[in-house]
Amino acid sequence: MYPWCTRPARRADVDHIVEYDHEAEAEGREQPGPTTTSNLAALCRSHHRLKTHSAWTYTMVAPGVFEWTTPFGHRYLRDRHGTVVVAQPPDRP
Repeated sequence: MYPWCTRPARRADVDHIVEYDHEAEAEGREQPGPTTTSNLAALCRSHHRLKTHSAWTYTMVAPGVFEWTTPFGHRYLRDRHGTVVVAQPPDRP
């Protein structure tokens, strides 16, 4: 469900939208990124790595609808029908 990605979900990784904290239980804290359907999305391996190791972020705004934000502030909505540009950051002087 990455903007413009065409890899089918059956060939994708399952990603925690809010990152799973492996230390939370041992430290007695609530898990910020539970493994529940409301916190999981299918991402192809390269986009999963991009999200995990860079400043790309996303949220699920409705079941099957994701809003992505680039490191530069561009925002996109992605659903099963495709990708729509939501907002572009203002031009820099």
